[in-house]
Amino acid sequence: MQLCSDNTSSAQQLSGEPARCGEDAEAGNAMIEFVVLGLMLMIPTVYFLLAVFQVQSAALAANAASQQAVQLVASTPRNQITSQGLTGAAQLAAADFKVAPENMSVSMSCDGGCSDQSPIRVDVTVQATLPVIPWIAPGGFAELHSSATSWGGKYR
Repeated sequence: MQLCSDNTSSAQQLSGEPARCGEDAEAGNAMIEFVVLGLMLMIPTVYFLLAVFQVQSAALAANAASQQAVQLVASTPRNQITSQGLTGAAQLAAADFKVAPENMSVSMSCDGGCSDQSPIRVDVTVQATLPVIPWIAPGGFAELHSSATSWGGKYR
């Protein structure tokens, strides 16, 4: 490193730093390093948040789907309840949360022979998929369950 005696500023003389000849003190890679480090930290953080939001959406979809299916059970005579009707009601409710029909399953069980006074339980399972790149985990990376029960009887 060559020292310059005629171009030294008073600040450099006071600080005791040697002056550099022919080099610009502002010519560095700090901006590039800042941008690259920022991207390296921000992209995984944003992706993690998107995954958390996807799980929350699937949880809300499972809850809404089970509620809608059990409301269908409560308002329909027991001999007219079909699994296709329950699945359709649940899928319609889950569609509000952007859950694809193939990512959910609906099952119904009843106690006491499914009479008008026996409780019917509806179970809904939703698979949460990875955001942006769902093909990495095609079966979903989280499975969320919700159930609702209709205790029987008509409240009209």
